[in-house]
Amino acid sequence: MANTQFTLSDESKERIVKVLDYSKTVAHYGFIPFVLYLGWSATPNKPSLFNLLSPFPSA
Repeated sequence: MANTQFTLSDESKERIVKVLDYSKTVAHYGFIPFVLYLGWSATPNKPSLFNLLSPFPSA
């Protein structure tokens, strides 16, 4: 079996690092809203956005 090896240019390495940094930021700030959305979408009676974000209990 032949061992294939390739090298990346500096521009490609920088682009990969930028994409990984961006995806890390998206995962960091998007995790909790994603989990909340999954919980909201699994409920049979979905509350409105106002009731969901309101600090007062819904009647």
